[in-house]
Amino acid sequence: MDEEIDTLAQRIDRMIALARQLTEENQRLRSLLEENRAAEQELHERMDEARTRVEAALSRLPAAPDAAQ
Repeated sequence: MDEEIDTLAQRIDRMIALARQLTEENQRLRSLLEENRAAEQELHERMDEARTRVEAALSRLPAAPDAAQ
Protein backbone atom coordinates (compact mmCIF):
# COMPACT_ATOMS: atom_id res chain seq x y z
CA MET A 1 0.00 0.00 0.00
CA ASP A 2 2.83 2.40 0.87
CA GLU A 3 4.46 1.60 -2.46
CA GLU A 4 1.26 2.46 -4.33
CA ILE A 5 1.00 5.75 -2.44
CA ASP A 6 4.65 6.55 -3.22
CA THR A 7 4.09 5.76 -6.90
CA LEU A 8 0.98 7.92 -6.95
CA ALA A 9 2.84 10.75 -5.20
CA GLN A 10 5.62 10.54 -7.78
CA ARG A 11 3.11 10.68 -10.63
CA ILE A 12 1.41 13.67 -9.04
CA ASP A 13 4.77 15.41 -8.64
CA ARG A 14 5.56 14.78 -12.32
CA MET A 15 2.15 16.10 -13.34
CA ILE A 16 2.64 19.24 -11.27
CA ALA A 17 6.08 19.77 -12.80
CA LEU A 18 4.63 19.28 -16.29
CA ALA A 19 1.79 21.69 -15.57
CA ARG A 20 4.31 24.31 -14.42
CA GLN A 21 6.45 23.71 -17.51
CA LEU A 22 3.42 24.06 -19.79
CA THR A 23 2.34 27.24 -18.01
CA GLU A 24 5.78 28.77 -18.51
CA GLU A 25 5.84 27.72 -22.17
CA ASN A 26 2.36 29.15 -22.66
CA GLN A 27 3.49 32.47 -21.19
CA ARG A 28 6.55 32.52 -23.49
CA LEU A 29 4.39 31.73 -26.51
CA ARG A 30 1.87 34.43 -25.61
CA SER A 31 4.68 36.94 -25.29
CA LEU A 32 6.14 35.87 -28.63
CA LEU A 33 2.72 36.09 -30.25
CA GLU A 34 2.25 39.63 -28.94
CA GLU A 35 5.69 40.62 -30.26
CA ASN A 36 4.83 39.15 -33.66
CA ARG A 37 1.49 40.95 -33.75
CA ALA A 38 3.22 44.24 -32.96
CA ALA A 39 5.81 43.60 -35.68
CA GLU A 40 3.05 42.75 -38.16
CA GLN A 41 1.21 45.96 -37.31
CA GLU A 42 4.41 47.96 -37.78
CA LEU A 43 4.99 46.32 -41.17
CA HIS A 44 1.43 47.14 -42.26
CA GLU A 45 1.94 50.76 -41.25
CA ARG A 46 5.25 50.93 -43.12
CA MET A 47 3.65 49.38 -46.22
CA ASP A 48 0.82 51.92 -46.08
CA GLU A 49 3.32 54.76 -45.78
CA ALA A 50 5.35 53.39 -48.71
CA ARG A 51 2.20 52.99 -50.80
CA THR A 52 1.26 56.59 -50.09
CA ARG A 53 4.74 57.82 -51.07
CA VAL A 54 4.73 55.77 -54.27
CA GLU A 55 1.27 57.02 -55.23
CA ALA A 56 2.36 60.60 -54.56
CA ALA A 57 5.49 60.12 -56.67
CA LEU A 58 3.48 58.58 -59.51
CA SER A 59 1.00 61.44 -59.46
CA ARG A 60 3.86 63.89 -60.03
CA LEU A 61 5.12 62.06 -63.12
CA PRO A 62 4.08 63.44 -66.50
CA ALA A 63 1.36 61.49 -68.24
CA ALA A 64 2.59 58.81 -70.62
CA PRO A 65 1.93 59.48 -74.30
CA ASP A 66 -0.83 57.36 -75.81
CA ALA A 67 0.47 54.20 -77.42
CA ALA A 68 -1.99 54.69 -80.32
CA GLN A 69 -0.36 57.92 -81.48
